[in-house]
Amino acid sequence: MSTDNQGPYGPPSRPVAAALGTGSVSSPSAHPAPVGPTRSPAGRRRRLLGAVALTAAGTLLGAGVVAWQTDTLPLADSPCWDSVTDQDLNELLGGWETEDAEIQPAWSRKSNVPLHGSCRITSHDGGTPGRQINIRVHKLDGLKKGNIPWAEEFLSSRLTPLGDGLLGMASDTRAWVALPDNCSKSGMFSGPAVVDVTMGDDEIQNTPNADRNATFHKALARTAVHVANATMAELGCSGSLPEPGTLTAVPDFQVMPAGGELCGLKGLRLPKPYAGSDIRLRTSAGEHGPVRTCDIVVGDTIRPQLRLQTIQEQDLTGAVGSAAIHSGPSMRTGASERTGSYSPTIAALRTECPKGDVVFIAQEREAFRNYTFIREVFPAYVAAEAKRLGCGPLEIQIPD
Repeated sequence: MSTDNQGPYGPPSRPVAAALGTGSVSSPSAHPAPVGPTRSPAGRRRRLLGAVALTAAGTLLGAGVVAWQTDTLPLADSPCWDSVTDQDLNELLGGWETEDAEIQPAWSRKSNVPLHGSCRITSHDGGTPGRQINIRVHKLDGLKKGNIPWAEEFLSSRLTPLGDGLLGMASDTRAWVALPDNCSKSGMFSGPAVVDVTMGDDEIQNTPNADRNATFHKALARTAVHVANATMAELGCSGSLPEPGTLTAVPDFQVMPAGGELCGLKGLRLPKPYAGSDIRLRTSAGEHGPVRTCDIVVGDTIRPQLRLQTIQEQDLTGAVGSAAIHSGPSMRTGASERTGSYSPTIAALRTECPKGDVVFIAQEREAFRNYTFIREVFPAYVAAEAKRLGCGPLEIQIPD
């Protein structure tokens, strides 16, 4: 699920009003990947908004910040508080003309927006609009339900770990990385500050070219880290993050054989109402990622209707787990250290394991099977995953 909700910019030659937030992204099908020559950035990049430093909540003046005519602005340095490199821009936007608009990251005393920063980079080739990159700086804080759609988008099974000790993930359309503890410490009911980068719909590959998508994958991971380091400097945090390590290839859906085990877990099966359709599975790549997500497609669609997820990274269990666990009536587990809740569309359970807290989540996005998936599958999924992680046996009872 995408949280993007902004409208696009107007034509580059006119004044436009820009209200920066999460930002909608250009569809790859509508705007093909730029394939023009790689050009020197000198003289081709102009900033729509100067470095806007907001000291409270990143609050916009009035309905938005006015972006003046690009013809009247001086040439800008690197976009997004001088963080996105020429290599990043060329690999992501193909050397096209670019414009950027930014709000520098800042902490706020307002509890609903403790940290805010944003940047948008648009590209065009004359009158032809190109790709758009949207970058946000924010904190996964407290019991906010907004953390659930963030997890749906940025903890998808398409994203692979950044490696080299970085807490973050990337695919060929988006990436995120967490700032270190000295900049924003996680807690029982909160997560880290994160930088996330989006460029397109995560269920639609950027191009049919696998090599080109691999380039996007690496460039987005690198861009997230570059922006995170600049963000740390803006916020006065010491140190810097290393470049991403070797990335695992973005996984694709695989057809599940008739009678096959669900998500690679022994004995786990789909309920009968679902089993009669074509079933495709996509499971997170690698064994040591911050999450293990299994997305399930039933029938003829590209978007997963069902998800089973295990969050085992301690810096994420507070924010994502707390939001999900308070989404419905409590589940019975018979142990005080286990807390969970159930609704027909989402269920979550947090429990202690040898390596720390783990959160199990199940989701059903459509009611085409009368919402029986969670009730019939989640208890068995929790039992199987708890056994795999060494925190079982674990039995739960879903409320009537």
